[in-house]
Amino acid sequence: MDAGEPRAAQRVAAAMEQALMAERVMVCMSSNALAPRVLRTGARIAARLGAKWYAVYVETPRERPGRIATDDSAALHQNMTLAERLGAMVVKVHADRPSDGLIAFAQREGVTHVIFGESARSRWELLWRGSTIDRFLGSVRDAAVQVVPLTEG
Repeated sequence: MDAGEPRAAQRVAAAMEQALMAERVMVCMSSNALAPRVLRTGARIAARLGAKWYAVYVETPRERPGRIATDDSAALHQNMTLAERLGAMVVKVHADRPSDGLIAFAQREGVTHVIFGESARSRWELLWRGSTIDRFLGSVRDAAVQVVPLTEG
């Protein structure tokens, strides 16, 4: 018996376990009026994979009830309704930063695919304040990530 055989067998077993793991899709939902495009993309991906999918909204201190802008609140409600209609399990988590809530949820639920909408922040804001997607990628390395443009182009 070759000394490398046990390690090779462990790698094969780990690969088989990964292949048998149920796919879970997380769509990052926001109060952006253009978010339905992201939700529809997530629904299509989940359907192709035969996967359970979540539409996850992170309520930050700026978007708590009483503080969220009326237009944003209305858009969020419409997005949640659409997500449910498309078959998502809608989840609201609370965190100081969207990335913190998304990371915690993805790790807890074993998410395998993540769909983000393109950031509405300017390049300057992304450099100054950081990127939710970059923070997520730095913490959740075993999920496939897709970024959906919010505008046709």
